[in-house]
Amino acid sequence: MTDVTPRTTGGGPAGSPAPRAAARRTGAVPRRWAWGQLGLFVVLAGVVMFTVPNPSLAIGMLIYGLWASGLNLLVGYGGLVSFGHALPFAWGGYAAGLVLLNLTTSAWVALIVAASAMALLSVFVGAVCLRRSEIYFSMLTLAFAQLGFFVALQWNTVTGGDDGLAGIPVATLWLPGTTLQLNALADPLTFFLFTAAVVAVVFAGLILYTESPMGRVLQAIRESEERARGCGYNTRLVQLVTFVVAGAVAGLAGGLFAMLNNFVGLQPYWLLSGIVLVMAILGGRGSLFGPFLGAVVYLLLESTLSRNFASWQLVVGAVFVVCVLAFPQGLWGIITAMLPRMRSAKLRRAR
Repeated sequence: MTDVTPRTTGGGPAGSPAPRAAARRTGAVPRRWAWGQLGLFVVLAGVVMFTVPNPSLAIGMLIYGLWASGLNLLVGYGGLVSFGHALPFAWGGYAAGLVLLNLTTSAWVALIVAASAMALLSVFVGAVCLRRSEIYFSMLTLAFAQLGFFVALQWNTVTGGDDGLAGIPVATLWLPGTTLQLNALADPLTFFLFTAAVVAVVFAGLILYTESPMGRVLQAIRESEERARGCGYNTRLVQLVTFVVAGAVAGLAGGLFAMLNNFVGLQPYWLLSGIVLVMAILGGRGSLFGPFLGAVVYLLLESTLSRNFASWQLVVGAVFVVCVLAFPQGLWGIITAMLPRMRSAKLRRAR
């Protein structure tokens, strides 16, 4: 499979000002910066670890950031807006919780089961939803999420219904020569470092995917599915693989969240799906690192405002609307627009 990313934009060659202007408008990450995102994540994780006083909130930022980054694989890179991405996140939590309750307390087994089970579920859900496009695709994903909510509500023997899965035991982490307890209350630093390591590995995998030939085809489909299909590519298969990858990442994030709280409960899936979509858009759809920024900013706003305002959701909503209107490319787009200007100013001063 070869790279089918269009070499021209607006009739100009790849090096002309037109593609660069389009990249600035969308906040798209330049190829030379792709792996720099991993370094930025390491820096962000360090800043969060040393500045956020609530350990659970700090760990939650990494988990939500991973979830939002997986969603952005669909939204930003594939042009597929999912309103039901809470389904694999929540059921990934149930899968990990059931493993820890009934099979083994191994963190590795619980996370592998959560990611694998949600990948299998995403094969079925994606095969149905991808039969339609645009708003119809979005509505189908929302319908499946609501279906998953009511299944969890009624399936008391497995999910606990309204009461959820309580009393999930502390996961154990096996490493060569040692075994650790992943207890976010007793030892938050170990849990944070474990979460950061897992998120960093998965994040590197997402970058590899977007930089692979299939990832380039996915972005070509986003620009023009008909043109990509005309080049001989199976566009539906590429979209389905991406949907499965995003579902597996969401399942893994859900498993981490279940281990963090030692509990999995029911929440309105449409609300969760909207929150993670806000994080992805706020951070910037043009990169995988942007959603991590969006998750940190959103959760900081939620944590700060909820202590001072009863209707804090109104304030967060207003902030989001202002950001979308003023900075449609998101926080990452602002950064990518400012860096070249700072570099040019530095060169001018040096002269």
